[in-house]
Amino acid sequence: MTSEPASSRPTFRVAAQTGDALGESPLWHPADGHLYWLDLALARLHRMDSEGKVETRRIDRPPPLGAIVAGEGAGRLVLSASDGLWRYDWAADGMEPLCHPEVHRSGIGYNDAKLDRWGRLWIGTSDLAERDPRGALWCWAPGSPPVLADSGFTVVNGPAFSPAGDVLYLSDSVGRRILAYDLAPDIVGLSNRRVFAEMAIDEGYPDGLTVDADGGVWVAHWDGWRITRFGPDGERGLVIPLPVPRLTSLAFGGQGLAVLFATSARLELTTPLLEAAPLSGSLFALQTGFVGIAEKTFGG
Repeated sequence: MTSEPASSRPTFRVAAQTGDALGESPLWHPADGHLYWLDLALARLHRMDSEGKVETRRIDRPPPLGAIVAGEGAGRLVLSASDGLWRYDWAADGMEPLCHPEVHRSGIGYNDAKLDRWGRLWIGTSDLAERDPRGALWCWAPGSPPVLADSGFTVVNGPAFSPAGDVLYLSDSVGRRILAYDLAPDIVGLSNRRVFAEMAIDEGYPDGLTVDADGGVWVAHWDGWRITRFGPDGERGLVIPLPVPRLTSLAFGGQGLAVLFATSARLELTTPLLEAAPLSGSLFALQTGFVGIAEKTFGG
C-alpha cells in the first residue's frame, strides 16, 4: 500500500436513498458480505446486498437506537437501544438482552460502539439532552461485566482502532476534538489520553470514525459537508466534500474492503437546507484508493 490514494480526486455515488432521519453505524459484516446500517431516530435497520438491494426492518426497541456491531455468524448483530445492548438475529428477526451498563442513570443514551482488534466491545454513551458532560466510554470483554474506561463527555462518537490495535480513537463531538489513547490486549483500560485532532467551527463536529489499513483515521463531519482523512500523526490529508451537511459515520466494505460507506442525516435540518441538500439521509459509497480492515465479531 502507498500512503496516498490511487486517484487524486476520490469519487462518490449515492448507494441508497433511504431518507434516514438519523442514518448511522454502517457495518460491513465479515460473515455474510452485507452492509448494515441504522436509522437511529426511526428505529430502522437496513441491510444491503452486493447487488445494492436494500431491505429494511423496524426494530422493536425504544429509540433512539445507538450502534450495531458484528456478531458470530451471518445476520447476527449486537445492537444498542436506549434500554441497553441486545443480540439480534436477522433470519429469526428476534432479539435477546445482553447488558445495560447505564441502567441506573436516566437521560443517557447509547451511541457508537466498535470491536477492538481483540474482540472487546467499546461502547460510547451520551447525555440525551446534549447539554451536560454525562457521557462515558465502556469496555465489555466477553465473559466479563462492562468496565468504565473514561467519562466526562457530552456526546461520545467513534470509536476506532489503529491497525495494530494499540491506539483507540474517540470523537468528543461537542468538544470538537478527536482523542487518542494507548490500548493493550491484556488490560481492560486506557492510558496516555491525548488530543489527536481538533476542528474549527466551520468544520462542524467530529462524528463517526473508521481507520484504514495504512492507519489513516477517517472522520465524518456533522454540519461540515465533508469527510476528512487524518494521517496516523494527526496531520490532515484528504478532505472530501459531499452534498449533505450532516455526515454521521463511516465504514469500509465491498470487495476487498475498498469502498468507504458514509451515512448521513436529515434530522432537524431547516427547509432551506433540505432544499440545498435533498440527498440528506442517504447512504454514500466512495472510492478513495484506500482499503479498510475486516471487523472482528463479538462472541459474548
